Amino acid sequence: MPDWTYELPPIPAQPRRVLLFIAMESEAAPIAHALRLEHGKGRIGQTEIELLSPGRDDATKIDRIGPVYAAWALTRAIAAQRPDLVVNMGTAGGFAAQGLGIADLVLARDTMFHDARVALPGFDAVARAHTRLSPSDAQLDALAAAIDARVGLASSGSSLDATDGEMALFARTRTLAKDMELAALASVCAAERLPLVSLKGVTDLVDHAHAGGEPAHEAFVRNLERTCARLAEAAPALLAKLC
Repeated sequence: MPDWTYELPPIPAQPRRVLLFIAMESEAAPIAHALRLEHGKGRIGQTEIELLSPGRDDATKIDRIGPVYAAWALTRAIAAQRPDLVVNMGTAGGFAAQGLGIADLVLARDTMFHDARVALPGFDAVARAHTRLSPSDAQLDALAAAIDARVGLASSGSSLDATDGEMALFARTRTLAKDMELAALASVCAAERLPLVSLKGVTDLVDHAHAGGEPAHEAFVRNLERTCARLAEAAPALLAKLC
């Protein structure tokens, strides 16, 4: 894997305000309960925690998922009240070839857009947006030990399934998780010079689905509650370490 195109600022020693981005309401509810957030807000010590989700589409009443809505919601929130740290939690596909199973946790070291194919010098790097997130290697190790998570690349795209070319990229880069918002959040944080931490829980196995196993959307629905419960279990320890 090449050097990072972008590298985010380090985690502040004592953040005063943390913006917790969770894409879907069904993901957010158990995590908010575990953190004892009321109306999306709470505190850990001296740190204010505020929950942010893109909300639901007016026409379909479905959660606004994907990189466009993630970037839109985070940009608006930063403009309204700038946080000291952005934390992203949510579900993702995982890879059995990398030793992951359902409800396992992945702490993102770096992220990129795996579906960015722009064969123009310079433009390809901007489109891929390979970004090193804020935790140092030592912080990643400490956080991972506290919540029993794996550390590695979490790649983002706009689709639940994956192409043959994307599968080859995942194998080459030893990708651990595949989601639909982290790289967009990282791009906003890079532009705003804000630190970002991300934790993903596995709902489906991308390589199993690609090989003809259970489709990703069916596995996602079947495992969503279990995986969100695992994320909620890890949330207090993760935020306590960060705050």
